[in-house]
Amino acid sequence: MIKFFRSLPFLLCSFQLSAATLDVEIQGISEGGVLHLAIYSSKEVFESDRGDKPGLQAGIEAGVVEKIDKGTYKGSFEIPPGTYAIGVYVDENENEKLDTNFLGIPKEQFGFSNNAKAFGIPKFEAASFVVDTYTKVQIGL
Repeated sequence: MIKFFRSLPFLLCSFQLSAATLDVEIQGISEGGVLHLAIYSSKEVFESDRGDKPGLQAGIEAGVVEKIDKGTYKGSFEIPPGTYAIGVYVDENENEKLDTNFLGIPKEQFGFSNNAKAFGIPKFEAASFVVDTYTKVQIGL
């Protein structure tokens, strides 16, 4: 029992080193609705996601689906250190998908980490960033 308590500080230190804090700020939300935010750990999942499958799935480390008002959203996530990309959209009509026009262009606000721009979903490399111990990401919509 004494050996356990002697090793407890080392266990706590190793646990704390395995998690990192990611603070995310989404700016420029012009309409209220439901915010869908996903933190991707997989290039393949990031580049193939079309915003039509709500909830966590393999390749998504964390996320949030939350009713919001216009303005700014701030969230904090505890995730393992690594390379990630964020995709976010505001579901203004609350139908649980990113609405697009007949050309596939989104009709609702959306954005990506690094404010990556592309015709369609940007490459993972353009939106990715490294999370070490503490990282803050700002995304403009």
